[in-house]
Amino acid sequence: MRIGIYHDAAGTRHSGGIAIFARRIAVELAEGHDVFLYTRDGDVPARLEQSAVSVVTAPRFDDVLPSVLDTLSPFGRQFHAKVAMATWGYYNGLVEHIDEHVDVLLTFQYLDDLMLSNVVDVPTVYEFHSFDQVGLGAKLRDRFSQTDSVLANSADTAKRVEAEFGYEVDDIVFPGVDLDVFQPDIDPAFSSSEPVVLFVGRLVESKGVFDLLEAVAGLDRSVELHLIGSGVEDRIRERCRKLGLAESVVFWGEVDHRDLPRYYAAADVFCLPSHAETFGMANIEAMACGLPVVTADLEGIRTYVDDGTSGFLVDVGDTESIATALERLLSDPQRRAEVGMHAREAIRPFSWRAQATRLEAFCADVVDDRSDDGREPESAVRPKTVQR
Repeated sequence: MRIGIYHDAAGTRHSGGIAIFARRIAVELAEGHDVFLYTRDGDVPARLEQSAVSVVTAPRFDDVLPSVLDTLSPFGRQFHAKVAMATWGYYNGLVEHIDEHVDVLLTFQYLDDLMLSNVVDVPTVYEFHSFDQVGLGAKLRDRFSQTDSVLANSADTAKRVEAEFGYEVDDIVFPGVDLDVFQPDIDPAFSSSEPVVLFVGRLVESKGVFDLLEAVAGLDRSVELHLIGSGVEDRIRERCRKLGLAESVVFWGEVDHRDLPRYYAAADVFCLPSHAETFGMANIEAMACGLPVVTADLEGIRTYVDDGTSGFLVDVGDTESIATALERLLSDPQRRAEVGMHAREAIRPFSWRAQATRLEAFCADVVDDRSDDGREPESAVRPKTVQR
């Protein structure tokens, strides 16, 4: 097949969950198919650059859009940059490239699907990756998208889509993890004389980072809390000062995704107490590294965490439960090792190869359906041999 994947940041070093999904699934699919990744200019990650993926870029508009848009428009800069990229692509041959080189096009964000499904001639597939709330973007996509094939990243997301829009998704393709890269035998990024609790994610309230601070402050033992990600750092530092944690919390900012295993290797426990999470990629990356996790008791997370065996589940916002789970793991090295071992085994079914195989089969069905409708793709379902 000739598979197109559209995501504005997937061809850069951006470490957001959906960008990582689009990038890695492109690399895996390119092992047997012609894959075109449509993205914006940026510093291409080495794994993508060394793969068989053909990267088609558009200019980066984030830094050139007039700042007045931020005050005059109710939408953010990212929205405007996406519109600018799609508009540029429409008038500069991107749509024609898709129609000429692709049998099926995959998108993962509301605006991308809404715009592209209405202008390209090839079948489009949209995958829901988040469903915290139904905003204007989701409603517009549902009303005006021409996409017939819809996926979800978890059973929880699929249920939410059905409850809100009244239809079932066609299949589920989970986020994945590279078991060769994310594994226990990695040199740690740092060392500490204190037990280390690690958080990886956006530094915002919905990720439970403030709950985690409260929990750490309530522990009877001294620990270091290491935070990886960007967000409301000033607010978090202020809360740290009020809780007496100013000297115990380390801010790393955004870390290149390929370097994350070294940070997991340096930690004793991983904690992601999100308020809403359809899956939680950071959890499975930590688990792949043999790190025990304390995380929110949410349906998407229960897909891979067996409470008390491969991790500990805590009620959303319950800082006492978070502290209790952390204490149980930090006080018992043997229990940490046992939970970490079970964690790695639990996420083996979520390898990128397994998820790419699932998506590959779905795309083949979509291409076959279009062929049955009278359009014969130039290279439908014809795997290629990749020379490396």
